[in-house]
Amino acid sequence: MDNGLGLKKAERLCSKKSIDALFAGSDSKSLSAYPIRAVYKNTEEAGIRILVSVSKRRFRHAVDRNRVKRQLREAYRLNKHVMDTIKARPLGMDIAFIWLTDKHQPSSLVARKMVALLEKIVQAEQITS
Repeated sequence: MDNGLGLKKAERLCSKKSIDALFAGSDSKSLSAYPIRAVYKNTEEAGIRILVSVSKRRFRHAVDRNRVKRQLREAYRLNKHVMDTIKARPLGMDIAFIWLTDKHQPSSLVARKMVALLEKIVQAEQITS
């Protein structure tokens, strides 16, 4: 019984080569909805893959970093349906979500900002294609 709300291994950006291409490429784009920044790039592989990053400089303790990463993954997981128009294309997309502040935020705020960011990405991609 798969309702599509899971976050499968295939949806995670794990390959060092792909991560380096995402951040090194001049064709990568960046958008922000404070406290989240998204760096994204169209890829040849179908599907959307995500990476979640919280700097050690922002949160010294692993438990704090893990909490924020869990909030970001959950916000994406619950709102990834916003990206359905991108999933329908033959090209895929890699997205890195980066946490920008050193303060904890409520999950409701993180979810709102994630939706705003995903909508911005969809709008930007509809304009360029």
